[in-house]
Amino acid sequence: MIFPAEDMIVDSPRATPLYAAAASASEANIWTSVNGWSLARVFTSVEKEYHAAKNSAAIADLGALSRWAVRGHEAAQFLSRITTAPAPRLGIGESARGLILDGDGGVLDLAEVSRLSDGLFLLTTPTAHARRLQLGARGVDALGEDICEAVAAIGVFGPRASDVLSAAGMKMPGEDVAASAVVRGVETAARPIQFGALAGVELIFPAADALTIWERLVRRGKAGPIGLDAMEILRIESGAPRPGVDFVAADHPGTATRRTPAEIGLPHLAPLDRGWYNGRRGLRYVATQPERRLVTLSIDDERSMPGAAVFAGGKPVGRITSCAWSPAIKRVVAFADVARPVGAKEYEIAVPAPGEGRVAAKLYETPESALAKAFRQAQDAAAKS
Repeated sequence: MIFPAEDMIVDSPRATPLYAAAASASEANIWTSVNGWSLARVFTSVEKEYHAAKNSAAIADLGALSRWAVRGHEAAQFLSRITTAPAPRLGIGESARGLILDGDGGVLDLAEVSRLSDGLFLLTTPTAHARRLQLGARGVDALGEDICEAVAAIGVFGPRASDVLSAAGMKMPGEDVAASAVVRGVETAARPIQFGALAGVELIFPAADALTIWERLVRRGKAGPIGLDAMEILRIESGAPRPGVDFVAADHPGTATRRTPAEIGLPHLAPLDRGWYNGRRGLRYVATQPERRLVTLSIDDERSMPGAAVFAGGKPVGRITSCAWSPAIKRVVAFADVARPVGAKEYEIAVPAPGEGRVAAKLYETPESALAKAFRQAQDAAAKS
């Protein structure tokens, strides 16, 4: 799951249930606010936390994400309307990703749906959509409850995630199936999730028991915390766009153009053959070849920054929306919102003063772009047949 853009101005951010533990572990003491909640940007160093997540295991406070428990006989049908996730097809313990769209097919947000029992689902989104869920539940036997204040959530990421959970007295859920356990008297649910290209597990438990679970993972599992800055590198490397950063929600005030799933690089999360969902009809009237698209680039320069102009064939075609230095490839990885130059694989990026000029950039294949490419090829093959 991806965090949304950081809050620009918040007078008094709220403390997540894990704030006290995070504050005691933060040596850098650098904080920010997401959805009105305080989160650490860095604990020790960005590169150290990045390598821990890539090579070992790291834990993250996921309490700033929006979570809803959805109950009722028609909960699956309700979620398959509100999101593009295939909720009715999920078995107990299974999860699926999707999008939330407006009526014209514009992307509002990302979404993840998990089926916890026959009539109980968990909906997780980067930002809150209380009004939309309330309106969508009219006339449907489904009830949504905002549980953000009642629960805490920890993400355990990295190749040693299973070892960390085992040492802490928890079982690693299967690749696609959630599990539950009692840890020192605390009922804890665990479900597999992805953060960028990293497989991980999300633990969800009563907010009052947050510090108990955190200490268990740190002391027994020997896992260190990871802040938003290191997670941002992992996110861009995976090709997952960030709401409010790489694209603006279609219902955002002042939004001139809405972005479709194909334009943000996620056409595979909103296939037209998935059944009815809000925005599906609008997508049928959208051009099959979008005029703009989010692409991921690797840039041969350390000075690149958001807002920098992107060129293809000597002509300006777009701008960088987010970027970060990747310790893995020793280059800057960046998202760029570009016009669709046919066949363009190489770009140039404007660099600021004092060394004004342009540096080379190439398309960078990510796990998300590989899924999108496979989806488009399958769609083209189906259309030809």
